[in-house]
Amino acid sequence: METILLVDDDARILAPLQVLLEAEGYRVLLAPDGEAAGSMTDLEHPDLIVTDWMMPVLDGVAFCRRLKTNNATASIPVVMLTAAVPPAQAEPLWDALLTKPAPVAGLIEVIHDLMAVSRSRRRH
Repeated sequence: METILLVDDDARILAPLQVLLEAEGYRVLLAPDGEAAGSMTDLEHPDLIVTDWMMPVLDGVAFCRRLKTNNATASIPVVMLTAAVPPAQAEPLWDALLTKPAPVAGLIEVIHDLMAVSRSRRRH
């Protein structure tokens, strides 16, 4: 079973996303900020991460920068969710960017697409 890590400081976003993704057949882990998500990523090595941009402790951009600069986590696909316009990226920190409130069908489609690409890479 593939694992998705959801990272957001708003439980009202995490809970319904968890239910939807579990109904899609994924194992879902939750983290309230980038710092907790980093620890969880090290322990669980999820197949995909969906993270918010604006969070306390460690925001989504800084979290993605940590992921992409670590060889053990650099290949994990990341979906960035944001209610604001994120800063321009000098380097590719995430694989998809969706604006909140993101349509659920669109988020699920992006997740399925990124998982398919990731599966294909792991086979080769």
